[in-house]
Amino acid sequence: MNVEWEEDTLDRLADIYTAADPADRDAIAVGVEQINAQLATDPWNLGESREPGRRVWFAHPLVIVFSLLPGGGVVVYHVARLKGRPPTG
Repeated sequence: MNVEWEEDTLDRLADIYTAADPADRDAIAVGVEQINAQLATDPWNLGESREPGRRVWFAHPLVIVFSLLPGGGVVVYHVARLKGRPPTG
């Protein structure tokens, strides 16, 4: 499945990455790779349903808002940085 990030969302991701320290940058880079891989293979089972057609996914160290497009594909509309340590369990 094709995964696209809106341009404004990519700009926000760049701002998050630039503001992070080196260790956090590594975690962000790995997180983005995992987000893209999972959205490409199984977006229907990721995150939580929000407003119609949109889902939110807390994928530490990031949170994203995305939509599944009719006919296939995923668009990421928003990204933000989560604070603190990842959940255990």
